[in-house]
Amino acid sequence: MKRFVFTLLAVLLPVSAVYAQDDCSQVTSSPEMVLCSEAAKKAADTQLNLSYKQLMARLESDYRADPALGAEYAAKVKESQRAWLKLRDANCPLEAFEIETGMPAHVFAVNSCIARMSRERSAYLDKIAPGQPEQSSDKSVACPSDDFMPFLAAFSADGRSQRRFTAMTVKSLALKPTAEAGHFEPIVTGVKGAELGYPLMAPIPSRKILGVKIQELDDSHSIVVDKRAGWSHVKVFNFSRQACWVLEGVEDWSISDKDLVVASKPKLSKEESFCYQRAEAFEALGAPEDQPLTVELYEATLENLLCAARSGDPLVSYKAAILSLSGMAPQVPTDTLESLFKAAATTLPNGAMGLSEFYCDGNELTFDGPCKNPALAEQALIGAVKMGNAVAISKLGSTFASGEWGTKDPSRAMACYQLALAQGYEGANFGLEHLKKNSTTEIKPSYCL
Repeated sequence: MKRFVFTLLAVLLPVSAVYAQDDCSQVTSSPEMVLCSEAAKKAADTQLNLSYKQLMARLESDYRADPALGAEYAAKVKESQRAWLKLRDANCPLEAFEIETGMPAHVFAVNSCIARMSRERSAYLDKIAPGQPEQSSDKSVACPSDDFMPFLAAFSADGRSQRRFTAMTVKSLALKPTAEAGHFEPIVTGVKGAELGYPLMAPIPSRKILGVKIQELDDSHSIVVDKRAGWSHVKVFNFSRQACWVLEGVEDWSISDKDLVVASKPKLSKEESFCYQRAEAFEALGAPEDQPLTVELYEATLENLLCAARSGDPLVSYKAAILSLSGMAPQVPTDTLESLFKAAATTLPNGAMGLSEFYCDGNELTFDGPCKNPALAEQALIGAVKMGNAVAISKLGSTFASGEWGTKDPSRAMACYQLALAQGYEGANFGLEHLKKNSTTEIKPSYCL
């Protein structure tokens, strides 16, 4: 009797407030109510499927930097959705339990319940990984600009702005030590954008900021290289444009102290030792021809070599001086370059030869004039000769042959060339033959030094 009463009430009464949101409030007959509820259920189910597909697409986009993590997230969503569907399909017949099964009112009640729960679930799915802030209706987080530079100025203004326009998952690059001592390699992982330490960068209000390089690769990809913290702490920020520009990658090209060895090189302080290790690591990283950060990595190499050279170590000093003159890194001041070569010349033949060339050419990459200071140049070269360097001996012979440093003596030149050949330097043979060819009389060797 109780079930009959509920059935009768459900058929005779207009749609109750519970079902008003299903847009069936204007129908009164049982057939119309059933058809309306079927349409409402179908519409809600269509919206639910769309929300689910959009969520999966957002996860694929947001986690493209870490596909494995994105797949794990998507699997959790699928598992949750399956469980929710079972709950909905078990819950709605429960709501219509007191209405006789098969009656129009029962069908209406179940359909209306399914439609209502599907709409609620759809709204819930829309809130998961909602996409980038520019998709929000909140004008305070609207996209600042489609043009990258105005966007970057707004993005870099403060930590709050940076957080808003950072992808949910960011491709993070960091340098990690390899199994080979002293070597590092860039390792890329996916990091949640919310877990980054904001602010990520200081403000960049315009292109003319010292230490900042902005590269707009195309309409949808831009890179910001930030060297303001020093050459050894370069950071690279990768942006892509979706509905708005979004930070999707952060590269940290610094090397942590914890990854270095305290006593890597004798006679260097801890700080100098760390600097030398960083120099070696940065040089190796910058060597590949396809390395986009070659300039920055060689800058970091020089910065750390100069730090380590404060120890007076000859080899470190020589490396710093040569790199400065290579054109691969900024040139150091002339007095600094001289000090580096003098330190190198104490024990290294190449250092003494470098000092000799410095006295001739100065701090110039392409010098093509006469030797600027021949007396000092000869003195430094003789230092290398005394260390037994065959190349230096041959070079000294060439100065005697040409007289370019003030002393022209073919017999001494021949003696030097022969001594260099005896010590295994075949290049001296060219000088020796040239000397003989251009002499009108027989030359007898005297002494080299």
